[in-house]
Amino acid sequence: MTALPLYRLVVFHLLEVNLSNLMVFYCWSLEEAFPLAKMLNENGIYSQYIDLQQDPENLANIHKDYLDSDLVRLGVFLDMGCDQAEFITNQSSRARLFNHNLHWLLYDEEGNLTKLTQQFEGANLSLNADVTYVSREEEDVFTLYDVYNKGSHLGGKLNITIDQSLQCNQSRCQVKDYLSDLHLRTRLQHRLDLSSVTFRLAAVVSALPIDSSEEALLEFLNSDRDSHMDSFSRIGYRLILHTQELLGFKLHYIWLDTWSVQDAYGGAIGMLTNESAELCTSPFVPSWKRLHYVHLMTEQSQFRAVCMFRTPHNAGIKAAVFLEPFMPSVWFAFAALLIFAGVLLWLIFILERHWMQRCLDFIPSLLSSCLISFGAACIQGSYLMPKSAGGRLAFIAVMLTSFLMYNYYTSIVVSTLLGSPVRSNIRTIQQLADSSLDVGFDKVPFTKTYLVSSPRPDIRSLYKQKVESRRDPNSVWLSPEVGVIKVRDQPGFVYTSEASFMYHFVEKHYLPREISDLNEIKLRPESAVYGIVHLNSTYRQLLTQLQVRMLETGIISKQSRFFSKTKLETFSNSFVIQVGMEYAAPLFISLLVAYFLGLLILILELGWARIVKKKLATILPRNQ
Repeated sequence: MTALPLYRLVVFHLLEVNLSNLMVFYCWSLEEAFPLAKMLNENGIYSQYIDLQQDPENLANIHKDYLDSDLVRLGVFLDMGCDQAEFITNQSSRARLFNHNLHWLLYDEEGNLTKLTQQFEGANLSLNADVTYVSREEEDVFTLYDVYNKGSHLGGKLNITIDQSLQCNQSRCQVKDYLSDLHLRTRLQHRLDLSSVTFRLAAVVSALPIDSSEEALLEFLNSDRDSHMDSFSRIGYRLILHTQELLGFKLHYIWLDTWSVQDAYGGAIGMLTNESAELCTSPFVPSWKRLHYVHLMTEQSQFRAVCMFRTPHNAGIKAAVFLEPFMPSVWFAFAALLIFAGVLLWLIFILERHWMQRCLDFIPSLLSSCLISFGAACIQGSYLMPKSAGGRLAFIAVMLTSFLMYNYYTSIVVSTLLGSPVRSNIRTIQQLADSSLDVGFDKVPFTKTYLVSSPRPDIRSLYKQKVESRRDPNSVWLSPEVGVIKVRDQPGFVYTSEASFMYHFVEKHYLPREISDLNEIKLRPESAVYGIVHLNSTYRQLLTQLQVRMLETGIISKQSRFFSKTKLETFSNSFVIQVGMEYAAPLFISLLVAYFLGLLILILELGWARIVKKKLATILPRNQ
């Protein structure tokens, strides 16, 4: 009957931590285990039993055979008095089963803390270990301990904290006394002091030679100068320092100059995926492959890789400006309307002279009537006016239609000439790859890696046509400052880099009106970058909570705004609109062609008149 208080304790504890599934490792007889199964079943707790008196070889794969479950949390009861108990704890330690997914309840009838310390001192316990040690003080009184290690492989020491004593009988269980203040806070809050732990930090620095002294590299990460250099890494480093202030851990730096080699492998992210480091200064863009290995904590900044080039104002003769307000079909319809109006006015003049006996000095020709219609379209009026009411109404209709067309046309032309800067019609990477524009690229590793390894066909085409086809492929790799200045001085030259990195040099070297001339094409979809830890990191929950807190208090936003620029400051009235002669050049060319055409027709008419005069001169003497 002495086992019944223990069984009642097991049920009470599982209900307290809200668990409904239990794995029991025991070495009792079936008759002794039956009351426990009955109590668990009455309280809606599913249980499974593994007898430790079997052959140890059957327990070699404890993780795969018994504890590999899809359940979010699973309770595990282990009787430490069994002969195979130490084998089970050693196997669980190797399989890293002392984590937050498994709630361990270790029962020791003798309450030998010295033996527990020897057994778990070198075990693979962690900060998020959920292990409760139970010892029996009296027949119905039990003492509970919280067992964890803040990171044995990182210098952490085994910690056994007494929690409370429970008094249990055959029917009920209750707290007898709280033996510490552990019940006042959660397990994670109780384990916030990480002063005994040394985290391995993958620190990314590409602005300095990686073989520089650690003092020089740390001085660069801590400084505010050249904020555009390694901006992402410096944002992450500042946030890690804030986290260090709260938790007190120490740092061991592993210096790298590469973010990654291929998606989730190599570089800084490779050290996280193979668990060679616990933290990384640089945030990363999430991808499908990376999410198999890492856990995203919080968004730290925006990543925008863009192709930037300048489209200057007044570049060449712009004949299309005066034709763009209307579609070709509208122009043809308006011309047909004017011709129809000219013919109609000519017929009206004929009717007024012959049928209405109106006094007209002469009847305008068809061409003159069409010129009157065209003059109305140009808001020039006419010195000839129909005398009849119907004719004047027709002329008013022509003038009104022309007035509406003229106002709409002039408003569109003026807004086009004085409106926003001219933008390029190259809007996609494939159009850029097929164009004749020269393209330069940043030297940073992630740009080169993306160009070489991206599966996108347009990126492959861009790399093939703008890099591999060059006589000297190395000439396309330019430093950001050189590339940005070349974009300014050579309109049409395209430079590709991370936007916030280029924006620093654009603000430094460009006038506001030159900023307004810039065009951007996204090299890759715009994405946020996130601070990451390994998916199975025992510090994942703690670090994520702290980062969320920093996000809520604005610390992340402050660091991101300082080190990363998301837009360029310019205003539409910060530059002078230059409407040069090149806009009016097509009109002057048309006028010049009209003058030559008129002069040619005049010469032909004079020649024709002279020929007619000569013929008349020869005919008249004969008739006389």
